[in-house]
Amino acid sequence: MKTNTEQLELSAAMREAVERLYAVFGPNKVPPCMLDVCTHCCMDAELEIEMRRLPLQKISAAHFYQYNCSAKSAQQPAPEVRYLLPRLLELVALGAELHHSTELQLQRIGNCDSVEFTAKERAALEAFALCYFSEFLSRHDWLGGGSYARDEVFDMLLMFDYGGLALRPLLESWLKDESASATLHYISAGFYDFWQSQIVKSPFATDRPQFQDVLKTWLTDEGHRRTFADRILKLDMSAIDQTAICYYGSHITPKEMAETVFDLITY
Repeated sequence: MKTNTEQLELSAAMREAVERLYAVFGPNKVPPCMLDVCTHCCMDAELEIEMRRLPLQKISAAHFYQYNCSAKSAQQPAPEVRYLLPRLLELVALGAELHHSTELQLQRIGNCDSVEFTAKERAALEAFALCYFSEFLSRHDWLGGGSYARDEVFDMLLMFDYGGLALRPLLESWLKDESASATLHYISAGFYDFWQSQIVKSPFATDRPQFQDVLKTWLTDEGHRRTFADRILKLDMSAIDQTAICYYGSHITPKEMAETVFDLITY
C-alpha cells in the first residue's frame, strides 16, 4: 500500500482544484459519532477514531484505505462524506492507493443522494475530475522509455462514474486533447479493453449499463473515430518505446497495436 504520497507535488492546476474543494466543503463539520464503517473485522477501531479527531489534512492514505474497503451502508451519510471529501480527493490527486480497486475509490461519494450536494459543491467536484483526468491523459508509459503497464484510462473513467460524476465532460476533454499521450491511451486501452468486443471489459463495468452505453456511443461515433484515426497517422513512432508486449502468448509492439486499432476504427 502506498502511504508516502503526501511527499509528492501537485501541479499548479491540480493544487488550485484541491484548494477549491477545501474552500467549498470547508464548512462541513467533523461527524459527531462513529463513521459508517465496520470495526469488528474491516477497519481498525483506533483508525476510525483518528479520522474524527485528527485535523482533516492529517488523515493518511492508510486511514482512507481501511475506510473505503470497510463494509458500509448502501446509502452513504452525506455529512460524513462531504466532510472527508477534500482530503480524499487530495490523496487521489497525489496518487495514493485508497482502495484495493482503483475504480471504487470514490464509491462513497456516488452512494450519497445527489441532492445532498449544492451546485457549488458539484461544480468543485466536476472541476477536480476534469483537471485530474486531463493530467492523467498527459502521461503514458510508452513515452519517455518507461516500462509498459496496463492502461488504466477506463479505470479512471469508472472511478468517476462510481463517484457519481458525469463522464461526457471528461470524454469531451479527451476528444479535444491532441497530445501524443492522449492518443496512445486511446490506442492501448481500446486495443485491450474495447474494440474486439465493443464493450469495456473491466469486471467493474459489467453491471453498469449506462457507463457502457456512454463509452460505446463515444468510442464508436464516426466523427470521433475519424479524429483519432488522423491522430494515429500523425504519431511519431520513433519517439515511442517499441518494446514488444506479451499478448496472449504472442508479442506485439506499440506500432503494431496502433496499426490494428487504426484498422478497427476505419471500418
